[in-house]
Amino acid sequence: MSDDLLATSTPDAPLTALDADRAALARRARRPAWLAPALGAVTATWVTTSLTPRPDGTSPSFFLFVVAMLLVLTATRSTGVRLRTVGARGWAAYLGLVVVGLLLYSTALALVSLGLGWWVAVPTVLMFGATVAGVRAVDDAGRRALHRGR
Repeated sequence: MSDDLLATSTPDAPLTALDADRAALARRARRPAWLAPALGAVTATWVTTSLTPRPDGTSPSFFLFVVAMLLVLTATRSTGVRLRTVGARGWAAYLGLVVVGLLLYSTALALVSLGLGWWVAVPTVLMFGATVAGVRAVDDAGRRALHRGR
């Protein structure tokens, strides 16, 4: 039966169907709207941890890392699509986010050491915004790579 369908269709019909499937999958692969702000809140909390030194020298950074991974896992399971690649743009956005995060965390530590603890709010808000933008950029790059079939 499928041979009859292929025999009566145009030669470009399978390629058109494949393109339509890729476009539908790319739409379905969009991460939930809550993911970027949730990860932004986690990274902003990480920057804010510079305000609360603990007497035993521990840090909640590992706990925040686990929370972030659970958020990403939950988002991936909710879409049902796991992206294998995000392309060069996605990796550039991810690397930029890591660099910005480290710079903002270092800035927060410097502000605390100078006794300007209230100013930590500035790098905290910037980290939230950078994370939201970065997560959306990585998601967009991943969906573009998926749409291209890579």
